[in-house]
Amino acid sequence: MNFLKDFFKCLINPDIWVFNSHKKIILKYKDTVIGPFWNVVNSIFLITILSFSFFIFLNPENFKDFVYRLSISVFFWIFISTFLNESTAILENKRTILNEKRIDIKNFVCENIYTNFIIFLHSFPVILILFFISDFKLQFNIILTFLGLFLVLSNLILIGYLITILSVIYKDIKKIVENLVYAIFFATPIIWSENMVEEKIQELLVFNPFYHFIVLFRNPLMNNINEKFYQSLLICSLLMIIVFFLNLRIYKNFEKKIILYL
Repeated sequence: MNFLKDFFKCLINPDIWVFNSHKKIILKYKDTVIGPFWNVVNSIFLITILSFSFFIFLNPENFKDFVYRLSISVFFWIFISTFLNESTAILENKRTILNEKRIDIKNFVCENIYTNFIIFLHSFPVILILFFISDFKLQFNIILTFLGLFLVLSNLILIGYLITILSVIYKDIKKIVENLVYAIFFATPIIWSENMVEEKIQELLVFNPFYHFIVLFRNPLMNNINEKFYQSLLICSLLMIIVFFLNLRIYKNFEKKIILYL
């Protein structure tokens, strides 16, 4: 399959998108003192506001664990949502380059996921500090975080490619994605817990792929490897296969002539 070969070619030859990603980050934070850590500061501010709000109104039993759970969820969600929103404008921003050179579009998708992942990694010191402050213990299960993260990143790359192509062909996709991101934030257990809602609502979460993304990353960090984790593992694997075949169709019909839509 040419689609798969092209993706692997981009991944094993990362020179273009790694260079562009580092350049983008440097230029973005050129005149700032703490650089990408501003994203961490913004997230900490949001987490602080949410934590105290929930403490006042809900009074969670273990406040330290609540803050730790909320921090993981918020940091990871910001990474996911930023990637999805930026996917809608990638080719518009790269129009000049595409008109001048023949560059595989998948390089831009890889550049986008890599840029946002590097920025996301700046939040790990905060997550580690909160982990040791919380009542959770370091266990071998934590290694499953990497398996979950790999599966989430694979899904995001494929979804990002889909959004990147469709947002050029159908201009409404950008606004649809933006509104969906807002809606999904509240429909996903990020600032709230599954245990806060009725069992019927919990059953509906199965149809929310972003819930499974959060579970795959968050649960191992909280020593919570249970049936839900393995269910999310299976659903994310199936989702990846479905999106892959959708991308095959998009690749065949649109990628080579995408420049005509710009």
